[in-house]
Parts: sequence; structure tokens; C-alpha cells
Amino acid sequence: MRHARALHPRGRTYRATVRATGRTPGYGVDLLDRPGEYAALVRLSRGGSLPDGWPDVLGIGLRVYDGGAPGTDLDLLASTAAGRMPLLRHLPLPRRHIAAIYTTIAGYSTNQGRRYLAVLPDLTSRDLGTDLDELPDPRRERVSLLLAVASPWGIFHTFARITLREPVPEDLDARLAFDPVRNSVPGLRADGFVQRLRAVTYQGSREGRLVQPSKR
Repeated sequence: MRHARALHPRGRTYRATVRATGRTPGYGVDLLDRPGEYAALVRLSRGGSLPDGWPDVLGIGLRVYDGGAPGTDLDLLASTAAGRMPLLRHLPLPRRHIAAIYTTIAGYSTNQGRRYLAVLPDLTSRDLGTDLDELPDPRRERVSLLLAVASPWGIFHTFARITLREPVPEDLDARLAFDPVRNSVPGLRADGFVQRLRAVTYQGSREGRLVQPSKR
């Protein structure tokens, strides 16, 4: 009814570069299997849009262009979680600091079994603070995060670094529509109850916002 995002209405979107190490082969997905560099979009957001500095379920939306294969983009949505360990990674948890542990909460079906993805702090990066309106300028100093993958009972293994480059115009941020269900590939397929629920709710949110799933 308000023609806006149902969740995570406040956010900042950046163009970014994802550098993959190629140290997790066997998935049939370029982003995990092969070393390389990919153009990307990263959106940092607050789930409930509570005042900056207050604990909130923070979110990261990531679109990796050609991440599945040439011409096939991948979308990833992750929220701040209680921790990295197997049980904690499924529990959303409000956080203050933007550089936190983000997980996909729900899992992915892969040809190596069920897997979970995470966006983790990069200790070599400039600290992101607690205020979306006062994020460091990636054009002046390094701002980066890490991408990691884990089996259901395993630890997270880093396979890529996300480096922010510059903010996008507000009108592009408003039109963005990430969808990890539509923008997935057989080797990294978003499935399960939570993902099916996401498919329905994201479609409803897009219709309310009068936007279509956005691409490049």
C-alpha cells in the first residue's frame, strides 16, 4: 500500500568488485569454482529501519554479475545472525555495528550437498561504524567484506572478497529488486521452506513497489 520495500526500506547501495579465490571447486558455479573478478552491487540496510545506532536486524543484498556463468547473475540476501556456528547461523539477531556476521539463514542445494553462505567482516577493511548515513567513502579508503560457504555442520570457508567502489544514485537504489530464488543456478539453488516463502513475499513487495526484478 505504501509502494515501498516491506523490509529493509532504508539502505545504501554501492557498485563493487568481487574477487574470487577459486579455492572451493566442484560446485559448477563460477563464483565458487574459479579465481576471477566480477562486477557487483551491494546494498547495506536496516531491517526495521530503527534509528541509526540502535540494534536492528541488518541486511546485505549482493548481486554478482556473471557469478553463475557468463550471462547468469547471482543474488544473495543475508541478515545479521547470532553467530557462525551451525545452530547460531540460523537465528537472526539485531546488531549495532554494520561490519557483523551475516548469513543466508536458509540453505542452498548444491551438487556437494546442502550449503550455507555468509558475509563476514574483513579485518583489513576500514570499520563500517553503526550509521548508514556516515559510512566511509570507498573512493578514499578500502571498504571490504568477505564471502564464505559452509556445510550444515562445518565451519565457514572464505572464497571471495567484496570491495565497495562507489555509491549508486538513490533512484537506482529505489528500483533495485534482489531475488535469490529467481537469480540462482542449479549448482547453488535457493530452496526449502524459507526460500519458498521469500519467493512469494518478494513478488508481493515488487508488485507493491511497482518494480520488476532488476538486472544490470
